[in-house]
Amino acid sequence: MKARIISGVLGSSLLVVAIAFNKLFPILINIIIALAALTCVVEILVARGLLKNLKISVPAMAFAGLFPILISTVYWPVLFVLFILSLFVMLVFFHQEILIADIAFTFTTSLLITAGLSSIVMLCDQDRSHTGFNITMSLIIPWMADAGAYFIGSFFGRYKLCPKISPKKTVEGALGGVLFGVVGALADAIVFQIWLFPGSEQICYINLVLIAFLCAVVSIIGDLSFSLIKRSCHVKDYGSVIPGHGGILDRCDSVIFAAPLLLVYVQYFPIMVM
Repeated sequence: MKARIISGVLGSSLLVVAIAFNKLFPILINIIIALAALTCVVEILVARGLLKNLKISVPAMAFAGLFPILISTVYWPVLFVLFILSLFVMLVFFHQEILIADIAFTFTTSLLITAGLSSIVMLCDQDRSHTGFNITMSLIIPWMADAGAYFIGSFFGRYKLCPKISPKKTVEGALGGVLFGVVGALADAIVFQIWLFPGSEQICYINLVLIAFLCAVVSIIGDLSFSLIKRSCHVKDYGSVIPGHGGILDRCDSVIFAAPLLLVYVQYFPIMVM
């Protein structure tokens, strides 16, 4: 538990630094997300045993590393098409050594990870005046939900949520996670409204609470989904980069599902209003 707390504090500090410097270097967020996506794709390819198969891994890594940067330009569809074509060209010409199942796994997971994390970049691009708020919202809700599920589940968990997928997750932990996610979103909004946007911006707390609830629920589904993939790959964690958490993907799995939902939601029900 101590390692998880220390890692969380360090991660939060890096997030604050990234947001602060983003005003001077707008592409910084794109680069950070690209590095995160690339690392996550590498971790899941390692778990599947596909990293050394360069015919599959190189297109996937190129897509993960470039898409979050190109998503802010008109060239991202070109990269997307090239990614699809490259995988199927490899399948056609090397079908005797490449399994269709491996192509399907690589395409699905690479697209899911990269597009999910790139939603954070798209949130920033659509509203540059509230970049910090959009970034923190997309991260705080799923991370607080994860922390709440861990702590509440550790102390009060009795009923298993999905024992065959993740034996330690409980119904009580999931409910606590949703509550923590909503509280984290409210705290984030209050901080931004009082200290960063005093009097100039208003927050629709009804929309905020609703999307925080939905993102927290979806983040749990994301966590369980990647846990299921881990079990199918027969690994405990996707890596050991973050003490107490595992790999980068172990930390980002919930964000990958929550960030796209937040992106779509604010298109129709804005949280920040004039």
